[in-house]
Amino acid sequence: MKDAVNFVVFFLFLYSCNSPYEKETVEVRWWTNTDKQLIISELKRTTAELKKEIDGLTDAQWNFKEDDTRWSIAEIVEHLEMQNQLHYREISVTVNGPRMLELRQITRGKDDYFSKYATDATKGIAQWYLEPLGRFCSQQEGKKAFFRARGELTKFVEQTDIDLRKQFTYRTPVDGKSIEDLKIGQVRDLHQLLLTGIAHTDRHLTQIRVIKKDTNYPN
Repeated sequence: MKDAVNFVVFFLFLYSCNSPYEKETVEVRWWTNTDKQLIISELKRTTAELKKEIDGLTDAQWNFKEDDTRWSIAEIVEHLEMQNQLHYREISVTVNGPRMLELRQITRGKDDYFSKYATDATKGIAQWYLEPLGRFCSQQEGKKAFFRARGELTKFVEQTDIDLRKQFTYRTPVDGKSIEDLKIGQVRDLHQLLLTGIAHTDRHLTQIRVIKKDTNYPN
């Protein structure tokens, strides 16, 4: 009888709130609340800044180009709308995939690599699937599409409980490669993907402001 009582006491100890065994099962979050609030704040900031830049434009201003090699504000907004859609899709697919937690060795502490893209002087070249094609027939349609895509992306970040630091996306094949073969930029966690999108928006905000300063920009 004494042995049975001892067994019950030991069993209850294992499953008590003080049990070291239970503590071992608690998952440590890598994506902190500070990380989450930063992304939400920066998405909202860049959205508000873009809205300020494009509100009240005439059609002539909306469609003005510095020259035939440059994009108009209309084309920039279309490009940003596509980028937000693609990032939303990429995140939605990636969070349902397997975790490769060893990739944290590459991405940890490297957020600045993605944020500094906002002021990188290197001229970017859009992939064909991000090139604006004039899909929207009016300012209203273009603006509505962008704010819808950005709004859905922001809502996802606000509502998700997924640890975005534990899901990774790639810009190079990783199969068969060792950690030593991979570099930051080739691999990023989903928090860093969002940082890339924010920096990308900042780059194009700068581009819009340059367009507005052109001497031929319509009044």
